[in-house]
Amino acid sequence: MACVVRPCTPRDLPDIMRLIKEIAVIYKVPLNELRTNVEELKEAGFGKQPRFECFVAEVPPQQKSKEGHTLIGYVLSVYTYSTWKGRNLYMDNLYVMPEFRGRQIGKVLHHTAIAAAWQKGCSQIRMHSSSEKPENIRFLERNGGEDRTVKDGWNLFRFQETQLRRMAAQSKF
Repeated sequence: MACVVRPCTPRDLPDIMRLIKEIAVIYKVPLNELRTNVEELKEAGFGKQPRFECFVAEVPPQQKSKEGHTLIGYVLSVYTYSTWKGRNLYMDNLYVMPEFRGRQIGKVLHHTAIAAAWQKGCSQIRMHSSSEKPENIRFLERNGGEDRTVKDGWNLFRFQETQLRRMAAQSKF
């Protein structure tokens, strides 16, 4: 299958938003709970201070999806900093539409993001994966990822908007 992986451009953002919604459906997140939209993605990715890096997978028109889409996958990452390891990359989403899986597209997206991170001086990549998606965990392990929860007992914590609002209100900042 012919597939091009390239940097995301602002014109790709409606498709990125479509794919984000597909992921939300897979994880049973109500679409009305998504705060992200095309304009926010544009500002965050292409504004004065870009906050993320994104690569997309695109197939030629003759290989488009059942719904007629040619942009069929993406990887979206942010650069972070580790006090132990310095600059690193946090891969937030790596997604390929189900009908295009098993064709090495995810692997190419993954490796493209890693190569970009390496060129920018990163010493490690971090990514989370749902325990409800063992196929995703296997993919990451096959590509050299270590499950830190299993290996070292590290746990991922998230503070939701409600907690943020409450804590910010109590802050003396």
